[in-house]
Amino acid sequence: MKRSFMRPGCTKDKYLIAFLIGFGTMLFSLLPMMLTEQGYFIYYGDYNAQQIPFYCLANTTVRSGQFGWNWLTDLGSDFMTSYSFYLFGSPFFWITALLPRSLMLYAMPVILAIKHGVACLTAYAYIRRFVRGCNAALTGALLYSFSGFQIYNVFFNHFQDVTAFFPLMLIALEECVNNQRRGTFALITALMACINYYFFAGQAVFLVIYCLCRFKSPDFHITWRRFLLLVLEAVLGTLLAAFILLPSAMALMGNDRLNERLYGTDMISYADRTLIPYIIQSFFMPCNPPGYPILFSQNYEMWASVGGYLPLFSMTGVISFMQLRKKHWAAKLTAICILFSFVPVLNSLFQALNSYYYARWFYMPILIMAMMTAHTLDDEASDGFIGLKASAIILAFFALVGILPRKPESGEKPKLFSMPEDIPYFWITIAVAAVFLICAYHILQRKKNGTLSTAFMVFVTSAASIICIFTTTLYAASSVSSAEHYIDSFIDYEDEVYEAVDNNSFFRTDTGFNTENASMIWGLPSIRAFHSVVTPSIMDFYSFIGIRRDVASRPSLHHYGLRGLLSVKYFYKEKSSRNSYSSLVSEAPSVQARNVSNDPEEEDISNVIIPDELTGFEYAGETANFEIYQNKLFIPMGWAYDSYITQKEAKQKNAIQREVIMIKSLVLTDEQAEKYNDILTKFDSEYYPSINRKTYEFFCLQKQQCCAESFSYDENSFRSIIKLQQPQLVFFSVPYSSGWSAEVNGRKVDIERVNEGFMAVKADSGKNTIVFRYRTPYLIEGIIISICAAIALALFLILSRKKGSANDTFRFGHYYNYTSCEKIKTAQTYCDSLFNKKEK
Repeated sequence: MKRSFMRPGCTKDKYLIAFLIGFGTMLFSLLPMMLTEQGYFIYYGDYNAQQIPFYCLANTTVRSGQFGWNWLTDLGSDFMTSYSFYLFGSPFFWITALLPRSLMLYAMPVILAIKHGVACLTAYAYIRRFVRGCNAALTGALLYSFSGFQIYNVFFNHFQDVTAFFPLMLIALEECVNNQRRGTFALITALMACINYYFFAGQAVFLVIYCLCRFKSPDFHITWRRFLLLVLEAVLGTLLAAFILLPSAMALMGNDRLNERLYGTDMISYADRTLIPYIIQSFFMPCNPPGYPILFSQNYEMWASVGGYLPLFSMTGVISFMQLRKKHWAAKLTAICILFSFVPVLNSLFQALNSYYYARWFYMPILIMAMMTAHTLDDEASDGFIGLKASAIILAFFALVGILPRKPESGEKPKLFSMPEDIPYFWITIAVAAVFLICAYHILQRKKNGTLSTAFMVFVTSAASIICIFTTTLYAASSVSSAEHYIDSFIDYEDEVYEAVDNNSFFRTDTGFNTENASMIWGLPSIRAFHSVVTPSIMDFYSFIGIRRDVASRPSLHHYGLRGLLSVKYFYKEKSSRNSYSSLVSEAPSVQARNVSNDPEEEDISNVIIPDELTGFEYAGETANFEIYQNKLFIPMGWAYDSYITQKEAKQKNAIQREVIMIKSLVLTDEQAEKYNDILTKFDSEYYPSINRKTYEFFCLQKQQCCAESFSYDENSFRSIIKLQQPQLVFFSVPYSSGWSAEVNGRKVDIERVNEGFMAVKADSGKNTIVFRYRTPYLIEGIIISICAAIALALFLILSRKKGSANDTFRFGHYYNYTSCEKIKTAQTYCDSLFNKKEK
């Protein structure tokens, strides 16, 4: 039998308005920076160092059809698997791919605004299922779209792709269970898996919790049959995305960051005692920019995406809802999520039990909180003042914490108001939150008196969202001069490239810490890359030579041997009027190395004479913003080895010595050493008792005499020609991957994994034509699985249509178990109009 539920309180939904107000709010907020930055949006940190370079590189790559091996990503990596975490599966990226790169950069802030418009639209569609009033639902949609989590993660531009579509996942789940709408949940699951596999793993956990909390709700008609069909669609949807998920998952297997786990007391309590107060603060105060803590000094939480503040209302609506409706599924779900956020091992469930602390799943309960707030604003039975008082008390508590004195340095006296990390900014955020609570009080008072204009409430929420964006972004954004410098140095790059690479001329470059990833925009291969997802063999190599490789490849200048091993030809150093090459040389004519930090993130090379640190490099000239140093010891890609050293023996040397020795002799396993001992001799440590810069120079000059005559490459292969006097192993500093296959003179040969992460093949005496070919590992298998899943889903839909029955369908899209203020106000207005007519 058919069941009917209470219909919407407004006669016409406001989907278009939801998109436009979300889009307009974000675009208006970005306009000040766009107008002062030549139409671009230049922010700071990861946005400038990753998002812009990645979009530039991916735009060029996609528009030229180069989907295989990408030579500009670190030392080389698979394009799809390296960028599937960032942008490859995002519909928003593919919109930008339609534009030439010059226009794409101008379009980035507009696309960011579109993301927020879509987030507002999808959140509105979800919230309307539970909130009768259209304007109340619209207010909730704005709260989700411009929550502290969203504003914080403008810094991580690709996170917005996920949050824009996530509400569709819950809508599809509701439709699958309640309206027997088949296939939609599978398709949305596939979409979310394609957009970002990391967030998808957390979504799977959240959906399990969501279903458990919804299980006994009167508007959630779950049965075992429907539950199993829901699971089937989830599996089919995941398999539909196998063409991205399988290659990406296999490419991550060698990433050391996946192997970090929580143990012992770390599973039940955070090592940083300020983390839980920081989480609570983030829901009651406008969010701080990443890397700029407002009150508490965090370590690993500085980039953890901790943010949850709802503009204007803070937690007013959430607390009031939970107090009034304690047994409601949304109240239970929120309580469970609070517990998960406070317990490390539960928090780690949203990121595959990894020990790194992230709060990048908060957007999911925030959507529920936005719905609860909208429900409170629309519910005639809830005045909201309990939540308002609680929010004010907690805000006052954090204000009192800000008054406390910080522990003084030795010899200093304690000072009040010294607790915040940035005192003026802290009190600005306190003031903003306090003013918003006052505005919320007036809104709730008008609601209580029956004089609230809900349309005005939407407008005020949008204005509050803009103020929140300004409070966060304008504080951290690059200054006008810094933005102009970024545009001149990075985006308008034509004058910066000293020598361009082409398919027949390969070399790598290096830059300082502050200009990493600039080479991606310039189109130059580089050994310096700020990129979290690269070929695992790169991480193995850096670990072997004692360089930390987590989110970036940042070899310091101390590692001079790397530049020869990795075919680095040029070093780009930012120009400085005070510390130009000529001035530094004149100040210190005696050639002595300056003090350079071993930590590449603290490495300041502005006052460093590059040739003193990097043996073989000489000043070659300058561009508009950079000094150029050329490596006279540059070894072109592809050279032969006649000697080896075993891994065990190499590990007995220090890191710098290993790098130098690898130029002379290949590092092999014991098995490889036995396999090739007929053509390779063992490295003679006695003949080279000291490994130093002079030895390095000698080795480089030797290899320049036995390198390839030519080296050409594209996205699917590389080809090299080399002449040898005797059979030898020919080495290429291309990261090892199972996707490579090789031929020498048309004959298939084994690829050896050498030097802890690179490739070499055996070549015979005489002229050798060496060809390596590449295909993305597991891509074909993933495509086959996706096709099979598509066929299975089609068959499932056909069978469901045949077996379906009209009597088995619940045709409703909304469920309301409360009296709406908007409905009361509409009825009151109608009655007043009738009364006025009678008087006349």
